[in-house]
Amino acid sequence: MREEEQPKSPHGTEEDGGISEVLQSLIIAFVLAMTFRGFVVEGFVIPTGSMAPTLLGQHFLVHSELTGHEFPIGVDRLNESRLLDPMLGPSYRGPRGLNIHPPRSRGGDRILVLKTIYPFADPDRFDVVVFKNPTEPKGESGNYIKRLVGLPDETLWLADGDIFVRPSGEADFTIRRKPEYVQRAVWAPIFDSNRQVRNPGLLSASYPGPPWYGESWDTDARLFRTDRAEPTELRWNLNRRGLNDFTSYNMLHDNQPGLQNNVNPLINVSDLRVSAGIHPDQAGLTTTLELSARGHIFQFVINGNEAIVRYRDEDDDAHWAEEARATVDLLQPDRVTNVEFWHVDQSIQIFVAGRSVVRLDYEWTAEERLRHVTGRDDVHEAAAAAERGLVRPASLRWHFEGSPLSLHRLRVDRDLYYRGGRIGTQPDQNPTARPEYEPLVAPGNYAYGTHPDNLAELGPDQFFMLGDNSQFSLDSRLWKNPHPIVAAQIDDAPFIVNRELLLGKAWVVYFPALHTVGDGNRAVIPDFGRLRYIR
Repeated sequence: MREEEQPKSPHGTEEDGGISEVLQSLIIAFVLAMTFRGFVVEGFVIPTGSMAPTLLGQHFLVHSELTGHEFPIGVDRLNESRLLDPMLGPSYRGPRGLNIHPPRSRGGDRILVLKTIYPFADPDRFDVVVFKNPTEPKGESGNYIKRLVGLPDETLWLADGDIFVRPSGEADFTIRRKPEYVQRAVWAPIFDSNRQVRNPGLLSASYPGPPWYGESWDTDARLFRTDRAEPTELRWNLNRRGLNDFTSYNMLHDNQPGLQNNVNPLINVSDLRVSAGIHPDQAGLTTTLELSARGHIFQFVINGNEAIVRYRDEDDDAHWAEEARATVDLLQPDRVTNVEFWHVDQSIQIFVAGRSVVRLDYEWTAEERLRHVTGRDDVHEAAAAAERGLVRPASLRWHFEGSPLSLHRLRVDRDLYYRGGRIGTQPDQNPTARPEYEPLVAPGNYAYGTHPDNLAELGPDQFFMLGDNSQFSLDSRLWKNPHPIVAAQIDDAPFIVNRELLLGKAWVVYFPALHTVGDGNRAVIPDFGRLRYIR
Protein backbone atom coordinates (compact mmCIF):
# COMPACT_ATOMS: atom_id res chain seq x y z
CA MET A 1 0.00 0.00 0.00
CA ARG A 2 1.40 3.30 -1.04
CA GLU A 3 1.87 6.06 1.58
CA GLU A 4 -0.23 9.07 0.78
CA GLU A 5 1.66 12.22 -0.19
CA GLN A 6 1.28 15.12 2.18
CA PRO A 7 -0.18 18.25 0.61
CA LYS A 8 2.34 21.06 0.15
CA SER A 9 1.91 24.21 2.20
CA PRO A 10 0.85 27.21 0.11
CA HIS A 11 3.29 29.31 2.18
CA GLY A 12 6.45 27.38 1.36
CA THR A 13 8.81 25.43 3.62
CA GLU A 14 9.67 26.07 7.26
CA GLU A 15 13.05 27.25 6.05
CA ASP A 16 11.39 29.77 3.74
CA GLY A 17 9.27 31.01 6.63
CA GLY A 18 12.35 31.47 8.82
CA ILE A 19 14.12 33.54 6.19
CA SER A 20 11.01 35.66 5.71
CA GLU A 21 10.73 36.33 9.44
CA VAL A 22 14.40 37.27 9.67
CA LEU A 23 14.03 39.67 6.73
CA GLN A 24 10.93 41.22 8.31
CA SER A 25 12.77 41.61 11.62
CA LEU A 26 15.73 43.23 9.90
CA ILE A 27 13.46 45.64 8.03
CA ILE A 28 11.64 46.58 11.24
CA ALA A 29 14.96 47.02 13.08
CA PHE A 30 16.27 49.18 10.23
CA VAL A 31 13.14 51.34 10.25
CA LEU A 32 13.33 51.73 14.03
CA ALA A 33 17.03 52.55 13.85
CA MET A 34 16.45 55.17 11.15
CA THR A 35 13.56 56.62 13.14
CA PHE A 36 15.73 56.72 16.27
CA ARG A 37 18.57 58.29 14.28
CA GLY A 38 16.33 60.82 12.63
CA PHE A 39 14.36 61.95 15.65
CA VAL A 40 16.13 60.91 18.88
CA VAL A 41 19.92 60.48 18.76
CA GLU A 42 22.41 60.78 15.93
CA GLY A 43 26.16 60.35 15.73
CA PHE A 44 28.47 63.04 14.34
CA VAL A 45 32.22 63.22 13.74
CA ILE A 46 34.07 66.37 14.81
CA PRO A 47 35.86 67.55 11.63
CA THR A 48 37.93 70.54 12.82
CA GLY A 49 39.56 72.05 15.89
CA SER A 50 37.20 74.98 16.42
CA MET A 51 35.98 73.44 19.71
CA ALA A 52 39.40 72.27 20.92
CA PRO A 53 40.27 71.17 23.50
CA THR A 54 36.63 70.44 24.50
CA LEU A 55 36.17 68.42 21.30
CA LEU A 56 38.93 67.41 18.93
CA GLY A 57 38.87 67.20 15.17
CA GLN A 58 41.58 65.42 13.23
CA HIS A 59 44.82 66.09 15.10
CA PHE A 60 48.29 64.97 16.06
CA LEU A 61 48.94 63.59 19.54
CA VAL A 62 52.34 64.77 20.76
CA HIS A 63 54.30 63.32 23.69
CA SER A 64 57.21 65.16 25.30
CA GLU A 65 59.92 62.98 26.84
CA LEU A 66 61.19 65.93 28.87
CA THR A 67 58.08 66.46 30.97
CA GLY A 68 55.81 63.51 30.16
CA HIS A 69 53.22 65.96 28.90
CA GLU A 70 50.94 64.64 26.15
CA PHE A 71 48.85 67.10 24.19
CA PRO A 72 46.92 67.40 20.90
CA ILE A 73 47.73 69.85 18.12
CA GLY A 74 45.65 70.62 15.06
CA VAL A 75 46.49 68.99 11.75
CA ASP A 76 48.33 71.37 9.46
CA ARG A 77 51.51 71.22 7.40
CA LEU A 78 53.57 69.35 9.96
CA ASN A 79 56.91 70.96 10.73
CA GLU A 80 58.51 69.12 13.64
CA SER A 81 60.98 71.94 14.23
CA ARG A 82 58.03 74.09 15.28
CA LEU A 83 56.81 71.67 17.93
CA LEU A 84 57.25 72.78 21.53
CA ASP A 85 56.26 71.58 24.95
CA PRO A 86 53.77 74.12 26.37
CA MET A 87 54.75 73.11 29.92
CA LEU A 88 58.21 74.59 29.23
CA GLY A 89 56.76 77.80 27.85
CA PRO A 90 55.61 78.82 24.36
CA SER A 91 59.03 80.17 23.36
CA TYR A 92 61.43 77.43 24.49
CA ARG A 93 62.33 74.66 22.04
CA GLY A 94 65.70 73.54 23.40
CA PRO A 95 68.71 72.19 21.52
CA ARG A 96 67.71 70.71 18.14
CA GLY A 97 64.11 70.98 19.18
CA LEU A 98 62.60 68.98 22.04
CA ASN A 99 62.83 65.26 22.72
CA ILE A 100 59.35 64.68 21.38
CA HIS A 101 57.98 61.42 20.07
CA PRO A 102 56.91 61.63 16.39
CA PRO A 103 53.33 62.89 16.33
CA ARG A 104 50.61 60.32 15.77
CA SER A 105 47.76 61.30 13.49
CA ARG A 106 44.31 60.69 14.95
CA GLY A 107 40.78 61.17 13.72
CA GLY A 108 38.16 63.42 15.27
CA ASP A 109 35.97 62.65 18.27
CA ARG A 110 32.70 60.89 17.52
CA ILE A 111 29.78 62.28 19.48
CA LEU A 112 26.10 61.57 20.07
CA VAL A 113 23.63 64.43 19.68
CA LEU A 114 20.24 64.59 21.39
CA LYS A 115 17.86 65.67 18.65
CA THR A 116 14.65 65.59 20.66
CA ILE A 117 15.50 68.09 23.37
CA TYR A 118 15.05 71.46 21.64
CA PRO A 119 11.52 70.92 20.27
CA PHE A 120 10.42 70.55 23.91
CA ALA A 121 12.86 72.79 25.80
CA ASP A 122 14.69 76.01 25.05
CA PRO A 123 18.48 75.82 24.64
CA ASP A 124 20.52 76.97 27.60
CA ARG A 125 23.42 79.40 27.44
CA PHE A 126 26.76 77.56 27.20
CA ASP A 127 25.18 74.40 25.71
CA VAL A 128 27.36 72.75 23.05
CA VAL A 129 25.04 72.63 20.04
CA VAL A 130 25.02 71.01 16.59
CA PHE A 131 23.27 73.06 13.91
CA LYS A 132 23.13 73.68 10.19
CA ASN A 133 25.77 76.12 9.01
CA PRO A 134 23.78 79.22 8.01
CA THR A 135 26.32 80.21 5.36
CA GLU A 136 26.59 76.77 3.73
CA PRO A 137 23.88 74.36 4.96
CA LYS A 138 24.59 71.71 2.30
CA GLY A 139 27.45 69.29 1.75
CA GLU A 140 30.28 68.24 4.07
CA SER A 141 30.39 71.63 5.80
CA GLY A 142 26.65 71.63 6.46
CA ASN A 143 26.81 70.62 10.14
CA TYR A 144 28.59 72.86 12.64
CA ILE A 145 29.20 72.44 16.37
CA LYS A 146 29.75 75.45 18.68
CA ARG A 147 28.95 76.71 22.15
CA LEU A 148 25.74 78.73 22.42
CA VAL A 149 26.44 82.02 24.21
CA GLY A 150 23.68 84.41 23.08
CA LEU A 151 19.90 83.91 23.44
CA PRO A 152 16.93 85.46 21.60
CA ASP A 153 16.06 89.14 22.18
CA GLU A 154 19.44 89.95 23.74
CA THR A 155 22.18 92.36 22.79
CA LEU A 156 25.58 90.75 23.20
CA TRP A 157 29.05 92.21 23.74
CA LEU A 158 32.31 90.24 23.96
CA ALA A 159 34.42 92.38 26.29
CA ASP A 160 37.86 91.29 27.50
CA GLY A 161 37.10 87.70 26.53
CA ASP A 162 33.86 87.34 28.51
CA ILE A 163 30.16 87.38 27.63
CA PHE A 164 28.21 90.52 28.54
CA VAL A 165 24.49 90.75 27.84
CA ARG A 166 21.94 93.55 27.77
CA PRO A 167 18.44 92.03 27.90
CA SER A 168 15.66 93.83 26.10
CA GLY A 169 14.58 96.93 28.01
CA GLU A 170 17.72 97.23 30.15
CA ALA A 171 20.44 99.89 29.90
CA ASP A 172 23.66 98.14 30.97
CA PHE A 173 25.63 95.13 29.82
CA THR A 174 26.24 92.67 32.67
CA ILE A 175 28.32 89.52 32.70
CA ARG A 176 27.00 86.00 32.20
CA ARG A 177 28.80 83.37 34.28
CA LYS A 178 29.38 79.77 33.27
CA PRO A 179 27.96 77.05 35.55
CA GLU A 180 30.63 75.31 37.63
CA TYR A 181 30.39 72.03 35.66
CA VAL A 182 31.04 73.91 32.41
CA GLN A 183 33.86 75.97 33.93
CA ARG A 184 35.66 72.87 35.18
CA ALA A 185 35.52 71.39 31.68
CA VAL A 186 37.04 74.39 29.90
CA TRP A 187 40.04 75.35 32.08
CA ALA A 188 43.17 75.37 29.89
CA PRO A 189 46.60 74.61 31.44
CA ILE A 190 49.35 77.23 31.67
CA PHE A 191 51.56 75.48 34.26
CA ASP A 192 51.52 72.10 36.01
CA SER A 193 54.20 71.07 38.53
CA ASN A 194 53.52 67.43 37.67
CA ARG A 195 54.88 68.32 34.23
CA GLN A 196 58.19 69.71 35.47
CA VAL A 197 61.30 68.54 33.64
CA ARG A 198 62.28 65.04 34.72
CA ASN A 199 65.98 65.58 34.04
CA PRO A 200 67.02 69.27 34.04
CA GLY A 201 70.40 68.27 32.61
CA LEU A 202 68.70 67.67 29.26
CA LEU A 203 67.80 71.35 28.95
CA SER A 204 69.93 73.94 27.24
CA ALA A 205 71.24 77.04 29.01
CA SER A 206 68.53 79.08 27.30
CA TYR A 207 65.76 77.47 29.35
CA PRO A 208 64.50 80.26 31.65
CA GLY A 209 63.36 77.94 34.43
CA PRO A 210 59.93 77.43 36.01
CA PRO A 211 57.73 80.55 36.19
CA TRP A 212 57.26 80.30 39.98
CA TYR A 213 60.23 81.51 42.02
CA GLY A 214 60.87 82.49 45.62
CA GLU A 215 63.62 82.81 48.18
CA SER A 216 63.96 79.63 50.27
CA TRP A 217 61.75 77.69 47.84
CA ASP A 218 62.76 74.62 45.81
CA THR A 219 60.77 75.00 42.59
CA ASP A 220 62.77 72.74 40.24
CA ALA A 221 61.16 69.50 41.41
CA ARG A 222 57.57 68.36 41.00
CA LEU A 223 57.06 68.89 44.73
CA PHE A 224 57.49 72.57 45.68
CA ARG A 225 59.05 72.86 49.13
CA THR A 226 60.10 75.44 51.74
CA ASP A 227 61.55 74.68 55.18
CA ARG A 228 60.85 78.16 56.51
CA ALA A 229 58.08 78.96 58.97
CA GLU A 230 58.85 82.69 58.70
CA PRO A 231 57.03 84.72 56.03
CA THR A 232 57.94 83.58 52.52
CA GLU A 233 56.53 84.14 49.09
CA LEU A 234 56.22 82.55 45.65
CA ARG A 235 56.02 84.94 42.69
CA TRP A 236 55.10 84.37 39.06
CA ASN A 237 57.75 85.51 36.56
CA LEU A 238 55.99 86.90 33.46
CA ASN A 239 59.26 86.89 31.53
CA ARG A 240 59.44 83.12 31.90
CA ARG A 241 55.80 82.38 31.19
CA GLY A 242 53.13 84.81 30.12
CA LEU A 243 49.61 84.68 31.50
CA ASN A 244 47.97 84.85 28.08
CA ASP A 245 45.67 82.97 25.72
CA PHE A 246 48.39 80.84 24.08
CA THR A 247 46.73 77.65 22.80
CA SER A 248 49.07 74.73 22.16
CA TYR A 249 46.50 73.14 19.82
CA ASN A 250 47.20 75.94 17.34
CA MET A 251 51.01 75.90 17.46
CA LEU A 252 51.37 74.86 13.81
CA HIS A 253 49.07 77.60 12.51
CA ASP A 254 50.42 80.94 11.35
CA ASN A 255 47.22 83.00 11.32
CA GLN A 256 43.60 83.27 12.29
CA PRO A 257 41.18 82.48 9.45
CA GLY A 258 38.69 85.26 8.84
CA LEU A 259 40.51 87.97 10.78
CA GLN A 260 41.99 90.92 8.97
CA ASN A 261 45.70 90.75 8.08
CA ASN A 262 45.94 87.27 9.65
CA VAL A 263 47.29 88.78 12.85
CA ASN A 264 47.44 86.52 15.90
CA PRO A 265 48.77 88.43 18.94
CA LEU A 266 48.71 86.72 22.30
CA ILE A 267 46.36 88.50 24.69
CA ASN A 268 46.98 88.85 28.42
CA VAL A 269 44.31 87.13 30.52
CA SER A 270 43.33 87.37 34.17
CA ASP A 271 40.52 84.80 34.48
CA LEU A 272 42.72 82.24 36.22
CA ARG A 273 42.65 79.25 38.54
CA VAL A 274 45.57 78.55 40.90
CA SER A 275 45.35 75.16 42.62
CA ALA A 276 47.57 72.94 44.76
CA GLY A 277 47.60 70.30 47.45
CA ILE A 278 48.87 72.18 50.54
CA HIS A 279 50.64 70.11 53.22
CA PRO A 280 51.90 72.12 56.24
CA ASP A 281 54.39 70.52 58.61
CA GLN A 282 52.66 71.98 61.65
CA ALA A 283 49.49 73.79 62.66
CA GLY A 284 49.15 77.53 62.24
CA LEU A 285 49.86 78.01 58.53
CA THR A 286 48.23 81.09 56.96
CA THR A 287 48.37 81.83 53.25
CA THR A 288 47.32 84.64 50.92
CA LEU A 289 47.24 84.46 47.14
CA GLU A 290 47.23 87.91 45.54
CA LEU A 291 46.22 88.47 41.93
CA SER A 292 46.88 91.93 40.45
CA ALA A 293 44.65 92.48 37.43
CA ARG A 294 42.31 95.01 35.84
CA GLY A 295 43.67 97.82 37.98
CA HIS A 296 42.66 95.97 41.16
CA ILE A 297 44.09 93.63 43.78
CA PHE A 298 42.18 90.36 44.34
CA GLN A 299 43.03 88.39 47.48
CA PHE A 300 42.32 84.80 48.56
CA VAL A 301 43.11 84.30 52.26
CA ILE A 302 43.17 81.16 54.41
CA ASN A 303 43.78 82.11 58.03
CA GLY A 304 43.23 79.40 60.60
CA ASN A 305 39.63 78.28 60.13
CA GLU A 306 38.61 81.31 58.09
CA ALA A 307 38.51 81.68 54.30
CA ILE A 308 38.31 85.22 52.87
CA VAL A 309 37.98 86.63 49.35
CA ARG A 310 38.13 90.37 48.66
CA TYR A 311 39.27 93.02 46.20
CA ARG A 312 40.21 96.70 46.09
CA ASP A 313 41.46 99.35 43.72
CA GLU A 314 45.22 99.05 43.35
CA ASP A 315 45.61 102.74 44.30
CA ASP A 316 43.56 102.41 47.50
CA ASP A 317 45.57 100.55 50.14
CA ALA A 318 43.15 101.30 52.95
CA HIS A 319 39.75 100.08 51.78
CA TRP A 320 38.52 96.79 50.38
CA ALA A 321 35.71 97.39 47.89
CA GLU A 322 33.98 94.11 48.78
CA GLU A 323 34.71 91.11 50.96
CA ALA A 324 33.23 87.69 51.76
CA ARG A 325 34.14 85.33 54.62
CA ALA A 326 33.39 81.77 55.68
CA THR A 327 34.41 79.51 58.57
CA VAL A 328 35.82 76.14 57.49
CA ASP A 329 38.27 73.47 58.69
CA LEU A 330 41.45 74.09 56.66
CA LEU A 331 45.17 73.30 56.34
CA GLN A 332 45.74 70.63 58.96
CA PRO A 333 49.27 69.17 59.30
CA ASP A 334 48.08 65.55 59.16
CA ARG A 335 46.84 65.74 55.56
CA VAL A 336 47.18 67.31 52.13
CA THR A 337 44.36 69.81 51.54
CA ASN A 338 43.40 70.36 47.91
CA VAL A 339 42.70 74.07 47.46
CA GLU A 340 41.62 76.02 44.37
CA PHE A 341 41.54 79.80 44.00
CA TRP A 342 39.24 80.93 41.17
CA HIS A 343 39.07 84.35 39.56
CA VAL A 344 36.72 83.94 36.62
CA ASP A 345 33.68 85.66 35.07
CA GLN A 346 33.94 88.47 37.64
CA SER A 347 33.69 86.02 40.52
CA ILE A 348 36.31 85.11 43.15
CA GLN A 349 36.03 81.80 45.00
CA ILE A 350 37.95 79.40 47.21
CA PHE A 351 37.33 75.67 46.72
CA VAL A 352 38.42 73.03 49.22
CA ALA A 353 38.34 69.38 48.13
CA GLY A 354 36.28 70.41 45.09
CA ARG A 355 33.64 72.30 47.11
CA SER A 356 33.16 76.06 47.05
CA VAL A 357 33.55 77.39 50.61
CA VAL A 358 33.42 81.15 49.97
CA ARG A 359 32.43 83.23 46.95
CA LEU A 360 32.18 86.90 45.97
CA ASP A 361 30.69 88.09 42.66
CA TYR A 362 31.53 91.62 41.57
CA GLU A 363 29.29 93.37 39.06
CA TRP A 364 31.12 95.56 36.56
CA THR A 365 29.46 96.55 33.30
CA ALA A 366 31.21 95.84 30.01
CA GLU A 367 32.26 99.48 29.78
CA GLU A 368 33.77 99.42 33.28
CA ARG A 369 35.58 96.17 32.55
CA LEU A 370 37.24 97.55 29.40
CA ARG A 371 38.30 100.74 31.16
CA HIS A 372 39.85 98.77 34.02
CA VAL A 373 41.65 96.29 31.80
CA THR A 374 43.15 98.81 29.37
CA GLY A 375 43.51 101.94 31.50
CA ARG A 376 41.65 104.01 28.86
CA ASP A 377 38.64 106.14 29.82
CA ASP A 378 36.99 106.36 26.41
CA VAL A 379 35.12 103.08 25.90
CA HIS A 380 35.66 103.07 22.11
CA GLU A 381 39.40 103.50 22.58
CA ALA A 382 39.37 100.85 25.32
CA ALA A 383 37.53 98.35 23.11
CA ALA A 384 39.92 98.99 20.20
CA ALA A 385 42.92 98.55 22.51
CA ALA A 386 41.56 95.25 23.88
CA GLU A 387 40.98 94.01 20.33
CA ARG A 388 44.64 94.72 19.52
CA GLY A 389 45.79 92.87 22.63
CA LEU A 390 46.78 96.02 24.54
CA VAL A 391 45.64 94.58 27.86
CA ARG A 392 47.61 95.12 31.06
CA PRO A 393 49.19 91.83 32.24
CA ALA A 394 48.12 90.15 35.45
CA SER A 395 50.59 89.10 38.17
CA LEU A 396 50.55 86.46 40.93
CA ARG A 397 52.09 86.50 44.42
CA TRP A 398 51.51 83.71 46.96
CA HIS A 399 52.41 84.44 50.59
CA PHE A 400 52.88 81.78 53.33
CA GLU A 401 53.55 82.13 57.06
CA GLY A 402 53.53 79.95 60.17
CA SER A 403 54.84 76.56 59.03
CA PRO A 404 57.21 74.85 56.62
CA LEU A 405 55.16 73.27 53.87
CA SER A 406 55.02 71.34 50.62
CA LEU A 407 52.88 72.09 47.58
CA HIS A 408 51.69 69.12 45.52
CA ARG A 409 50.18 69.33 42.02
CA LEU A 410 50.61 73.11 41.73
CA ARG A 411 48.73 74.30 38.66
CA VAL A 412 47.77 77.52 36.93
CA ASP A 413 44.93 77.35 34.40
CA ARG A 414 43.13 79.96 32.33
CA ASP A 415 39.54 80.36 31.23
CA LEU A 416 38.21 80.46 27.68
CA TYR A 417 38.97 83.82 26.11
CA TYR A 418 36.57 84.92 23.38
CA ARG A 419 38.57 87.17 21.08
CA GLY A 420 37.55 90.30 19.31
CA GLY A 421 38.97 91.06 15.89
CA ARG A 422 38.15 92.36 12.45
CA ILE A 423 36.17 90.88 9.60
CA GLY A 424 38.32 90.41 6.50
CA THR A 425 37.91 92.82 3.63
CA GLN A 426 37.55 90.03 1.03
CA PRO A 427 34.24 89.90 -0.92
CA ASP A 428 31.40 88.25 0.93
CA GLN A 429 31.10 84.51 0.37
CA ASN A 430 27.43 84.79 -0.60
CA PRO A 431 26.86 88.33 -1.88
CA THR A 432 23.51 87.44 -3.47
CA ALA A 433 22.01 86.42 -0.13
CA ARG A 434 21.78 90.05 0.99
CA PRO A 435 21.99 92.27 -2.11
CA GLU A 436 22.22 95.43 -0.03
CA TYR A 437 25.60 94.18 1.30
CA GLU A 438 28.15 93.76 -1.49
CA PRO A 439 30.23 92.87 0.43
CA LEU A 440 28.85 93.02 3.96
CA VAL A 441 31.16 95.24 6.00
CA ALA A 442 30.54 95.88 9.69
CA PRO A 443 31.17 99.35 11.13
CA GLY A 444 34.94 99.72 11.42
CA ASN A 445 35.13 96.10 10.19
CA TYR A 446 34.83 95.00 13.83
CA ALA A 447 33.76 91.39 14.24
CA TYR A 448 30.11 91.04 15.24
CA GLY A 449 29.52 91.57 18.94
CA THR A 450 33.10 92.58 19.77
CA HIS A 451 32.93 96.39 19.78
CA PRO A 452 30.38 99.05 20.86
CA ASP A 453 30.09 100.10 17.20
CA ASN A 454 29.00 96.59 16.17
CA LEU A 455 27.08 94.95 19.00
CA ALA A 456 25.32 91.63 18.40
CA GLU A 457 21.60 92.34 18.42
CA LEU A 458 19.53 89.15 18.45
CA GLY A 459 15.87 88.97 17.54
CA PRO A 460 13.27 86.31 18.32
CA ASP A 461 14.52 82.75 17.63
CA GLN A 462 18.09 83.96 16.96
CA PHE A 463 21.19 82.58 18.70
CA PHE A 464 24.87 83.56 18.88
CA MET A 465 27.45 80.74 18.63
CA LEU A 466 31.19 80.70 19.44
CA GLY A 467 33.92 78.07 19.25
CA ASP A 468 35.93 77.25 22.37
CA ASN A 469 39.11 77.60 20.28
CA SER A 470 38.47 81.28 19.71
CA GLN A 471 41.72 81.85 17.81
CA PHE A 472 40.66 79.38 15.14
CA SER A 473 36.88 79.35 14.97
CA LEU A 474 34.69 80.61 12.16
CA ASP A 475 31.55 81.50 14.12
CA SER A 476 28.97 84.20 14.82
CA ARG A 477 31.67 86.86 15.01
CA LEU A 478 32.69 86.31 11.39
CA TRP A 479 30.06 84.45 9.32
CA LYS A 480 28.49 87.40 7.52
CA ASN A 481 25.61 86.69 5.09
CA PRO A 482 23.59 83.46 5.18
CA HIS A 483 23.24 81.13 2.22
CA PRO A 484 20.51 82.25 -0.26
CA ILE A 485 18.35 79.24 0.67
CA VAL A 486 18.60 80.08 4.38
CA ALA A 487 17.97 83.77 3.68
CA ALA A 488 14.90 83.06 1.57
CA GLN A 489 13.28 80.32 3.65
CA ILE A 490 14.40 80.84 7.27
CA ASP A 491 16.26 84.04 8.25
CA ASP A 492 18.19 86.61 6.21
CA ALA A 493 20.07 88.11 9.19
CA PRO A 494 23.88 87.77 9.03
CA PHE A 495 26.04 86.29 11.78
CA ILE A 496 23.32 84.43 13.70
CA VAL A 497 21.77 80.94 13.87
CA ASN A 498 17.99 80.70 13.67
CA ARG A 499 16.13 78.23 15.89
CA GLU A 500 15.04 76.26 12.80
CA LEU A 501 18.70 75.45 12.07
CA LEU A 502 19.33 73.80 15.46
CA LEU A 503 19.80 70.01 15.20
CA GLY A 504 20.37 69.13 18.84
CA LYS A 505 22.52 69.26 21.95
CA ALA A 506 25.91 67.52 21.93
CA TRP A 507 25.59 64.87 24.62
CA VAL A 508 28.51 62.48 24.91
CA VAL A 509 31.80 61.53 23.24
CA TYR A 510 31.03 57.85 22.67
CA PHE A 511 34.01 57.03 20.44
CA PRO A 512 36.99 59.30 21.18
CA ALA A 513 39.81 59.98 18.74
CA LEU A 514 41.56 56.77 17.77
CA HIS A 515 44.97 55.56 18.91
CA THR A 516 47.38 54.48 16.20
CA VAL A 517 49.24 51.18 16.19
CA GLY A 518 52.67 50.20 14.94
CA ASP A 519 54.83 52.58 12.96
CA GLY A 520 52.07 53.66 10.64
CA ASN A 521 49.16 56.04 11.01
CA ARG A 522 46.40 53.44 11.07
CA ALA A 523 44.04 54.43 13.86
CA VAL A 524 42.08 51.47 15.12
CA ILE A 525 41.76 51.67 18.92
CA PRO A 526 39.46 54.24 20.59
CA ASP A 527 40.94 56.29 23.42
CA PHE A 528 38.46 54.96 25.97
CA GLY A 529 40.02 57.10 28.70
CA ARG A 530 38.37 60.13 27.04
CA LEU A 531 34.82 58.78 26.97
CA ARG A 532 32.95 61.69 28.55
CA TYR A 533 29.85 63.80 28.75
CA ILE A 534 30.13 67.05 26.82
CA ARG A 535 30.07 70.11 29.08
